[in-house]
Amino acid sequence: MEAIRERYDNLDGLRVISCFCIIAMHIKANTEYQMTDPVYTHIIGGWGHFVALFLMISGFSMFCGYYERFKNGSMSLTEFYTRRYSKILPFFITLILLDIVLDRSLEHVFEGLIEVTMVFGLLPNNQLDVIGVSWTLGVIFLFYMLFPFFVYLCRNKISTVITLAVSIVISLLCSVYFFSDKFVTADFTPRHNILYCAPWILAGGFVYVFRKEITGFVSKFRWVWLAICVLLDVAWHFTPGEIAGVDIWMIKNLLLYMPWLMYAISVKSYVLSNKFMKYLCGISLELYLAQMVIFRAVEKVHCLYLLGNGWFSFILVWIVVVLGLVGFIIGWKKVWEFTSTKVKSLLAKSLK
Repeated sequence: MEAIRERYDNLDGLRVISCFCIIAMHIKANTEYQMTDPVYTHIIGGWGHFVALFLMISGFSMFCGYYERFKNGSMSLTEFYTRRYSKILPFFITLILLDIVLDRSLEHVFEGLIEVTMVFGLLPNNQLDVIGVSWTLGVIFLFYMLFPFFVYLCRNKISTVITLAVSIVISLLCSVYFFSDKFVTADFTPRHNILYCAPWILAGGFVYVFRKEITGFVSKFRWVWLAICVLLDVAWHFTPGEIAGVDIWMIKNLLLYMPWLMYAISVKSYVLSNKFMKYLCGISLELYLAQMVIFRAVEKVHCLYLLGNGWFSFILVWIVVVLGLVGFIIGWKKVWEFTSTKVKSLLAKSLK
Protein backbone atom coordinates (compact mmCIF):
# COMPACT_ATOMS: atom_id res chain seq x y z
CA MET A 1 0.00 0.00 0.00
CA GLU A 2 1.45 3.36 -1.06
CA ALA A 3 2.16 5.76 1.78
CA ILE A 4 0.17 8.99 1.91
CA ARG A 5 2.36 11.80 0.69
CA GLU A 6 2.78 14.94 2.72
CA ARG A 7 1.34 18.16 1.36
CA TYR A 8 2.82 21.52 2.26
CA ASP A 9 0.00 23.96 1.60
CA ASN A 10 2.09 27.09 2.12
CA LEU A 11 3.96 26.27 -1.08
CA ASP A 12 0.76 27.15 -2.95
CA GLY A 13 1.12 30.75 -1.87
CA LEU A 14 4.85 30.93 -2.58
CA ARG A 15 4.34 29.59 -6.09
CA VAL A 16 1.48 32.00 -6.85
CA ILE A 17 3.39 35.00 -5.45
CA SER A 18 6.38 34.02 -7.60
CA CYS A 19 4.21 33.82 -10.69
CA PHE A 20 2.45 37.15 -10.06
CA CYS A 21 5.76 38.95 -9.44
CA ILE A 22 7.30 37.51 -12.62
CA ILE A 23 4.25 38.72 -14.59
CA ALA A 24 4.72 42.22 -13.12
CA MET A 25 8.41 42.17 -14.06
CA HIS A 26 7.61 41.19 -17.65
CA ILE A 27 5.01 43.95 -17.95
CA LYS A 28 7.64 46.47 -16.82
CA ALA A 29 10.20 45.06 -19.27
CA ASN A 30 7.81 45.33 -22.22
CA THR A 31 6.27 48.76 -21.60
CA GLU A 32 7.47 52.35 -21.44
CA TYR A 33 5.83 53.69 -18.30
CA GLN A 34 7.47 56.91 -17.16
CA MET A 35 8.28 55.97 -13.57
CA THR A 36 11.66 56.41 -11.95
CA ASP A 37 10.99 55.58 -8.29
CA PRO A 38 13.07 52.72 -6.77
CA VAL A 39 10.03 50.49 -6.17
CA TYR A 40 9.32 50.34 -9.89
CA THR A 41 12.83 50.46 -11.33
CA HIS A 42 14.77 48.43 -8.78
CA ILE A 43 12.32 46.20 -6.92
CA ILE A 44 9.75 45.28 -9.60
CA GLY A 45 12.46 45.44 -12.25
CA GLY A 46 14.41 42.80 -10.31
CA TRP A 47 11.54 40.40 -9.78
CA GLY A 48 12.92 38.07 -12.43
CA HIS A 49 14.81 36.47 -9.55
CA PHE A 50 11.52 34.86 -8.45
CA VAL A 51 12.26 32.25 -11.12
CA ALA A 52 14.82 30.87 -8.65
CA LEU A 53 12.06 30.37 -6.07
CA PHE A 54 9.84 28.79 -8.73
CA LEU A 55 12.61 26.29 -9.55
CA MET A 56 13.33 25.65 -5.87
CA ILE A 57 9.68 24.83 -5.18
CA SER A 58 9.63 22.58 -8.25
CA GLY A 59 12.65 20.71 -6.88
CA PHE A 60 11.05 20.31 -3.45
CA SER A 61 7.72 19.21 -4.96
CA MET A 62 9.36 16.58 -7.15
CA PHE A 63 11.29 15.14 -4.21
CA CYS A 64 8.13 15.26 -2.12
CA GLY A 65 6.12 13.40 -4.76
CA TYR A 66 8.57 10.91 -6.21
CA TYR A 67 11.80 10.63 -4.18
CA GLU A 68 10.62 7.85 -1.87
CA ARG A 69 8.79 6.02 -4.65
CA PHE A 70 11.89 5.89 -6.82
CA LYS A 71 13.98 4.74 -3.87
CA ASN A 72 11.61 1.89 -2.99
CA GLY A 73 10.95 0.97 -6.62
CA SER A 74 7.20 1.66 -6.62
CA MET A 75 7.42 4.19 -9.46
CA SER A 76 8.16 2.97 -12.99
CA LEU A 77 9.93 5.17 -15.51
CA THR A 78 7.05 4.72 -17.96
CA GLU A 79 4.50 5.99 -15.45
CA PHE A 80 6.75 8.84 -14.33
CA TYR A 81 7.53 10.26 -17.78
CA THR A 82 3.97 9.69 -19.05
CA ARG A 83 2.68 11.81 -16.16
CA ARG A 84 5.20 14.56 -16.90
CA TYR A 85 4.32 14.75 -20.59
CA SER A 86 0.55 14.48 -20.09
CA LYS A 87 0.60 17.26 -17.48
CA ILE A 88 2.51 19.76 -19.61
CA LEU A 89 2.15 19.02 -23.32
CA PRO A 90 -1.53 19.71 -24.17
CA PHE A 91 -1.52 23.32 -22.94
CA PHE A 92 2.05 23.96 -24.13
CA ILE A 93 1.25 22.70 -27.64
CA THR A 94 -1.75 25.06 -27.74
CA LEU A 95 0.50 28.04 -26.96
CA ILE A 96 3.07 26.95 -29.55
CA LEU A 97 0.41 26.63 -32.26
CA LEU A 98 -0.98 30.08 -31.37
CA ASP A 99 2.51 31.55 -31.66
CA ILE A 100 3.18 29.90 -35.02
CA VAL A 101 -0.19 31.04 -36.44
CA LEU A 102 0.37 34.63 -35.28
CA ASP A 103 4.05 34.86 -36.32
CA ARG A 104 3.84 32.76 -39.51
CA SER A 105 7.59 32.24 -39.83
CA LEU A 106 9.57 29.12 -40.68
CA GLU A 107 11.93 29.81 -37.76
CA HIS A 108 9.04 29.55 -35.30
CA VAL A 109 7.96 26.26 -36.90
CA PHE A 110 11.44 24.83 -36.32
CA GLU A 111 11.57 26.14 -32.77
CA GLY A 112 8.04 24.95 -32.05
CA LEU A 113 8.88 21.45 -33.23
CA ILE A 114 11.86 21.16 -30.87
CA GLU A 115 9.82 22.61 -28.01
CA VAL A 116 7.09 19.99 -28.48
CA THR A 117 9.64 17.26 -27.74
CA MET A 118 10.36 18.93 -24.36
CA VAL A 119 14.09 18.27 -24.79
CA PHE A 120 15.02 21.81 -25.80
CA GLY A 121 16.83 22.24 -22.48
CA LEU A 122 19.59 20.16 -24.10
CA LEU A 123 20.21 22.79 -26.77
CA PRO A 124 23.59 24.58 -26.55
CA ASN A 125 21.66 27.83 -26.10
CA ASN A 126 18.21 27.33 -24.57
CA GLN A 127 16.91 30.69 -25.75
CA LEU A 128 14.05 30.23 -28.20
CA ASP A 129 11.68 32.94 -29.42
CA VAL A 130 8.58 30.73 -29.39
CA ILE A 131 6.96 31.23 -25.94
CA GLY A 132 9.95 33.24 -24.72
CA VAL A 133 9.51 32.26 -21.06
CA SER A 134 9.59 28.56 -21.95
CA TRP A 135 13.34 28.36 -21.23
CA THR A 136 12.29 27.70 -17.63
CA LEU A 137 10.22 24.74 -18.77
CA GLY A 138 13.25 23.49 -20.72
CA VAL A 139 15.32 23.55 -17.51
CA ILE A 140 12.54 21.97 -15.42
CA PHE A 141 11.88 19.17 -17.90
CA LEU A 142 15.58 18.41 -18.12
CA PHE A 143 15.45 18.07 -14.34
CA TYR A 144 12.56 15.61 -14.79
CA MET A 145 14.63 13.66 -17.31
CA LEU A 146 17.51 13.45 -14.84
CA PHE A 147 15.39 12.97 -11.72
CA PRO A 148 16.20 9.26 -11.20
CA PHE A 149 19.88 10.25 -11.32
CA PHE A 150 19.28 13.03 -8.76
CA VAL A 151 17.56 10.48 -6.50
CA TYR A 152 20.72 8.39 -6.72
CA LEU A 153 22.91 11.40 -5.93
CA CYS A 154 20.72 12.36 -2.94
CA ARG A 155 20.22 8.80 -1.67
CA ASN A 156 21.02 9.80 1.92
CA LYS A 157 21.62 12.97 3.92
CA ILE A 158 25.40 13.03 3.53
CA SER A 159 25.24 12.53 -0.22
CA THR A 160 22.55 15.23 -0.45
CA VAL A 161 24.82 17.77 1.25
CA ILE A 162 27.71 16.79 -1.02
CA THR A 163 25.53 16.96 -4.15
CA LEU A 164 24.25 20.45 -3.31
CA ALA A 165 27.79 21.66 -2.54
CA VAL A 166 29.16 20.23 -5.79
CA SER A 167 26.31 21.79 -7.79
CA ILE A 168 27.17 25.21 -6.31
CA VAL A 169 30.84 24.79 -7.25
CA ILE A 170 29.91 23.71 -10.79
CA SER A 171 27.54 26.66 -11.18
CA LEU A 172 30.25 29.09 -10.08
CA LEU A 173 32.79 27.45 -12.42
CA CYS A 174 30.30 27.88 -15.25
CA SER A 175 29.98 31.58 -14.43
CA VAL A 176 33.72 32.28 -14.30
CA TYR A 177 34.97 29.91 -17.02
CA PHE A 178 32.60 27.66 -18.98
CA PHE A 179 30.12 30.40 -19.88
CA SER A 180 32.86 32.53 -21.43
CA ASP A 181 33.14 33.28 -25.16
CA LYS A 182 35.47 30.29 -25.42
CA PHE A 183 32.49 27.95 -25.03
CA VAL A 184 29.24 29.86 -25.64
CA THR A 185 27.76 32.43 -28.01
CA ALA A 186 27.57 36.14 -27.21
CA ASP A 187 23.82 36.07 -26.47
CA PHE A 188 24.06 33.05 -24.14
CA THR A 189 22.06 33.45 -20.92
CA PRO A 190 23.55 31.51 -17.96
CA ARG A 191 20.29 30.91 -16.08
CA HIS A 192 18.84 29.16 -19.15
CA ASN A 193 21.26 26.31 -18.48
CA ILE A 194 20.53 23.57 -15.93
CA LEU A 195 24.11 23.54 -14.62
CA TYR A 196 23.66 27.15 -13.54
CA CYS A 197 20.18 26.54 -12.07
CA ALA A 198 20.93 23.17 -10.48
CA PRO A 199 21.71 24.58 -6.99
CA TRP A 200 18.22 26.13 -6.81
CA ILE A 201 16.54 22.87 -7.82
CA LEU A 202 18.74 20.75 -5.55
CA ALA A 203 18.17 23.18 -2.68
CA GLY A 204 14.53 22.10 -2.89
CA GLY A 205 15.69 18.50 -2.66
CA PHE A 206 17.95 19.35 0.28
CA VAL A 207 15.06 20.96 2.18
CA TYR A 208 12.94 17.86 1.51
CA VAL A 209 15.58 15.39 2.71
CA PHE A 210 16.16 17.44 5.90
CA ARG A 211 12.50 18.48 6.30
CA LYS A 212 12.03 16.92 9.75
CA GLU A 213 15.04 18.68 11.23
CA ILE A 214 14.12 21.93 9.47
CA THR A 215 10.46 21.97 10.52
CA GLY A 216 11.39 21.11 14.10
CA PHE A 217 13.85 24.00 14.34
CA VAL A 218 12.00 26.66 12.35
CA SER A 219 8.62 26.06 14.02
CA LYS A 220 10.31 26.47 17.40
CA PHE A 221 11.80 29.85 16.40
CA ARG A 222 9.10 30.91 13.97
CA TRP A 223 9.22 34.68 14.46
CA VAL A 224 13.00 34.85 14.61
CA TRP A 225 13.21 32.85 11.38
CA LEU A 226 10.62 35.09 9.71
CA ALA A 227 12.65 38.15 10.75
CA ILE A 228 15.76 36.56 9.21
CA CYS A 229 13.86 35.94 5.96
CA VAL A 230 12.70 39.55 5.81
CA LEU A 231 16.21 40.87 6.55
CA LEU A 232 17.64 38.68 3.79
CA ASP A 233 15.01 40.05 1.43
CA VAL A 234 16.07 43.61 2.22
CA ALA A 235 19.79 42.74 2.04
CA TRP A 236 19.28 41.17 -1.39
CA HIS A 237 18.55 44.59 -2.90
CA PHE A 238 21.79 46.07 -1.52
CA THR A 239 24.06 43.18 -2.50
CA PRO A 240 25.97 43.44 -5.80
CA GLY A 241 25.35 40.93 -8.55
CA GLU A 242 29.02 40.17 -8.90
CA ILE A 243 32.15 40.33 -6.78
CA ALA A 244 35.60 40.66 -8.38
CA GLY A 245 34.04 39.87 -11.74
CA VAL A 246 32.37 36.68 -10.46
CA ASP A 247 28.61 36.36 -10.99
CA ILE A 248 27.00 35.69 -7.60
CA TRP A 249 23.31 35.89 -8.62
CA MET A 250 22.96 32.16 -8.07
CA ILE A 251 24.36 32.44 -4.53
CA LYS A 252 22.23 35.53 -3.77
CA ASN A 253 19.02 33.82 -4.78
CA LEU A 254 19.97 30.59 -3.03
CA LEU A 255 20.55 32.43 0.25
CA LEU A 256 17.34 34.42 -0.18
CA TYR A 257 14.89 31.66 -1.01
CA MET A 258 16.11 28.61 0.90
CA PRO A 259 15.11 30.24 4.24
CA TRP A 260 11.71 31.20 2.80
CA LEU A 261 11.16 27.62 1.62
CA MET A 262 12.15 26.33 5.06
CA TYR A 263 9.73 28.78 6.67
CA ALA A 264 6.89 27.80 4.34
CA ILE A 265 7.09 24.07 5.13
CA SER A 266 7.41 24.65 8.88
CA VAL A 267 4.56 26.99 9.89
CA LYS A 268 0.88 27.53 9.23
CA SER A 269 0.01 30.66 7.29
CA TYR A 270 -3.47 31.62 6.11
CA VAL A 271 -1.91 34.16 3.75
CA LEU A 272 0.03 31.45 1.91
CA SER A 273 -2.44 28.62 2.37
CA ASN A 274 -6.10 29.17 1.45
CA LYS A 275 -8.58 28.12 -1.25
CA PHE A 276 -7.66 31.07 -3.46
CA MET A 277 -3.96 30.22 -3.39
CA LYS A 278 -4.63 26.50 -3.83
CA TYR A 279 -6.68 27.08 -6.96
CA LEU A 280 -4.19 29.47 -8.54
CA CYS A 281 -1.30 27.16 -7.65
CA GLY A 282 -3.06 24.42 -9.59
CA ILE A 283 -2.76 26.52 -12.75
CA SER A 284 0.49 28.31 -11.88
CA LEU A 285 2.50 26.65 -14.66
CA GLU A 286 -0.13 27.68 -17.20
CA LEU A 287 -0.16 31.21 -15.76
CA TYR A 288 3.61 31.40 -16.17
CA LEU A 289 3.73 29.97 -19.70
CA ALA A 290 0.83 31.98 -21.17
CA GLN A 291 1.59 35.35 -19.59
CA MET A 292 3.19 36.92 -22.65
CA VAL A 293 0.46 35.61 -24.95
CA ILE A 294 -2.17 37.49 -22.92
CA PHE A 295 0.08 40.54 -22.54
CA ARG A 296 0.53 40.75 -26.32
CA ALA A 297 -3.25 40.53 -26.73
CA VAL A 298 -3.68 43.47 -24.33
CA GLU A 299 -0.98 45.33 -26.28
CA LYS A 300 -2.69 44.63 -29.62
CA VAL A 301 -5.94 46.24 -28.47
CA HIS A 302 -4.01 49.32 -27.29
CA CYS A 303 -4.82 49.01 -23.59
CA LEU A 304 -1.33 49.54 -22.15
CA TYR A 305 -1.62 53.29 -21.56
CA LEU A 306 -5.32 53.86 -20.94
CA LEU A 307 -4.63 55.61 -17.62
CA GLY A 308 -1.43 57.37 -18.63
CA ASN A 309 2.21 56.40 -18.22
CA GLY A 310 2.31 55.77 -14.49
CA TRP A 311 1.25 53.45 -11.72
CA PHE A 312 -2.46 53.43 -12.59
CA SER A 313 -1.82 52.02 -16.06
CA PHE A 314 0.75 49.55 -14.76
CA ILE A 315 -1.60 48.20 -12.08
CA LEU A 316 -4.54 48.09 -14.50
CA VAL A 317 -2.53 46.13 -17.09
CA TRP A 318 -1.29 43.71 -14.41
CA ILE A 319 -4.87 43.06 -13.26
CA VAL A 320 -6.14 42.67 -16.83
CA VAL A 321 -3.32 40.26 -17.71
CA VAL A 322 -3.88 38.13 -14.60
CA LEU A 323 -7.66 38.02 -15.10
CA GLY A 324 -7.17 37.36 -18.80
CA LEU A 325 -4.82 34.50 -17.98
CA VAL A 326 -7.26 32.89 -15.56
CA GLY A 327 -10.11 33.24 -18.06
CA PHE A 328 -8.00 31.87 -20.91
CA ILE A 329 -6.87 28.87 -18.86
CA ILE A 330 -10.39 28.08 -17.61
CA GLY A 331 -11.71 28.28 -21.17
CA TRP A 332 -8.92 26.10 -22.50
CA LYS A 333 -9.50 23.47 -19.80
CA LYS A 334 -13.21 23.26 -20.65
CA VAL A 335 -12.47 22.89 -24.37
CA TRP A 336 -9.75 20.32 -23.67
CA GLU A 337 -11.97 18.26 -21.35
CA PHE A 338 -14.84 18.33 -23.86
CA THR A 339 -12.58 17.39 -26.78
CA SER A 340 -10.81 14.63 -24.81
CA THR A 341 -14.11 13.13 -23.71
CA LYS A 342 -15.44 13.12 -27.28
CA VAL A 343 -12.24 11.59 -28.70
CA LYS A 344 -12.19 8.87 -26.03
CA SER A 345 -15.85 8.11 -26.70
CA LEU A 346 -15.26 7.85 -30.45
CA LEU A 347 -12.24 5.60 -29.94
CA ALA A 348 -14.18 3.36 -27.59
CA LYS A 349 -16.98 2.99 -30.14
CA SER A 350 -14.57 2.28 -32.98
CA LEU A 351 -12.90 -0.49 -30.98
CA LYS A 352 -16.15 -2.32 -30.24
